[in-house]
Amino acid sequence: MNSTHSQKHHNLAGEHALTDIGQLILFLVFVSVILLDIFIFKFSKQVIGTLTWIITVPLFLLFFTIGSYFIFTSHRTIFKKNEEGKGIVTSGVFNLVRHPMYFGSILLFFSFVILGYSILAFLVWLVIGFFYYFISRYEEKLLIKKFGDKYREYQKRIPMFIPFLK
Repeated sequence: MNSTHSQKHHNLAGEHALTDIGQLILFLVFVSVILLDIFIFKFSKQVIGTLTWIITVPLFLLFFTIGSYFIFTSHRTIFKKNEEGKGIVTSGVFNLVRHPMYFGSILLFFSFVILGYSILAFLVWLVIGFFYYFISRYEEKLLIKKFGDKYREYQKRIPMFIPFLK
């Protein structure tokens, strides 16, 4: 984080040092794998065949829309809330999951797995999910250090990634 960013959002607990570079690398790997699978190797098409666009496009749009909603809404909420300087954010999508930006990103990647109908992209998606879990656990340690029992209570009430799953 640059100093202007950290000064402006001094109430944020912080993030893992690998968060930004990890997301970038995994995004590039994901895009490369899905494109290679669909257009060059055609591995998934040979193994599992194809699925009609009548199914894949609506599913893609559903997951893409929900993922985008979680990302943009949580981003707007967290930075607006932290400019006000008020502790833990628990309103809006933060009342559904503790890490809505990461949850939204996971859904966005999954939407492209569906659209591309790619086994190889699905495997990379699993790695991406594990990566988000790893950095979320790290960030939660920082949040516990900063907010203590208030954050532990929040953890007990709100699931990490999957809404309504405690």
